Amino acid sequence: MINTKPNTNLKLIFFILIMVGIFSCNTRESLTFEAYHLSTDNLSNCKNIDCALLEINLLRSIKDDQISMTINKEIENTACMLLNVGENESENTIEQAMLEFNRSFIKISNEFNDEIVPYEANINCNINFQCSNLISVLMDSYLFTGGAHGYGAITFINIDPYTGKRFSNQSLFKEFNDFERYTERVFRSKQEILEHESINSTGFFFENDQFALPENIGFTKDQIILHYNSYEISSYAEGPVEIKIPKEDVTPFLAIEIE
Repeated sequence: MINTKPNTNLKLIFFILIMVGIFSCNTRESLTFEAYHLSTDNLSNCKNIDCALLEINLLRSIKDDQISMTINKEIENTACMLLNVGENESENTIEQAMLEFNRSFIKISNEFNDEIVPYEANINCNINFQCSNLISVLMDSYLFTGGAHGYGAITFINIDPYTGKRFSNQSLFKEFNDFERYTERVFRSKQEILEHESINSTGFFFENDQFALPENIGFTKDQIILHYNSYEISSYAEGPVEIKIPKEDVTPFLAIEIE
């Protein structure tokens, strides 16, 4: 005879497993980061010759798992990309990127002897915002590779704590185009550009005279930050342009829950 009576013990075990899963998700351990420093002193070939001036301060998750490894690589890759001043692809590690940056300086220094000012790279990394669904990392960089002046930039790295991978700007929002249209209204209001006027009427140079979100979108506890670096929509003399919007105004557009 087939027993059609529910197995109470199995149901209880199933219920406990579900509750444990829910509890684990809601109380997920926050990732902890530590700072680490690299500089010209780490370059072995710079003991007796003039080298580029390098000060690199990055972060890494201290947990020993695949997610932390992925997060750390995302941060390191971004720093490598910033240091890439040649025609080659970015180097695989920050140490290799520093060596290549220095090689570029030594090469040009040998060509022009004492006529060149040393290259300089300064990168600092901080956690701008962290919650169970998002880690927003701010990377502040300054590079000088000759010319009239150096170049400073802000780079935001928005990371999924459950995978360690970087969110694309598009994936942060339910409807990216809707958020872009909303942001244009905010931008016009803050920059005092009337709706019927060209977005470039006050001196900006958006491509094709069409508003576009910046490459760098970051988060704080209370705000979302839209950061346009120099040259992105304005001249170096004008400097970066930054728009801050209260988090509660942006929440309806977000594809992820931000506590």
